[in-house]
Amino acid sequence: MAKPPVSYGNAVKLTQPTPEMPPVEATMPESSAAAGQGARRRPMESKADPTILYLNPEGKYELKRFALALGPKVKVHDLLMEAVEQWARSKGITAPMRVPSERVRRSF
Repeated sequence: MAKPPVSYGNAVKLTQPTPEMPPVEATMPESSAAAGQGARRRPMESKADPTILYLNPEGKYELKRFALALGPKVKVHDLLMEAVEQWARSKGITAPMRVPSERVRRSF
């Protein structure tokens, strides 16, 4: 990987904003400005700790097929969460694994 140049020399020229060019902050809608601060995130995303799980593509495909066989609204995420919760109970882990949703959760 190449190092960035120490100096850009005359290749980059910055200009002062003119009255025709309002400052960037003034052109941004309020919603996008708030999104940068995390105000527009869904409540569950703000409360949860994201975790990456690497699955074999064949296994993931079968898991998707299984979820679809259970119904069109069954999510692979919910199946994985149920598996993690069941595993935690079997190991004696009592901490909650699922962030409570504001919606009513359907059971399968």
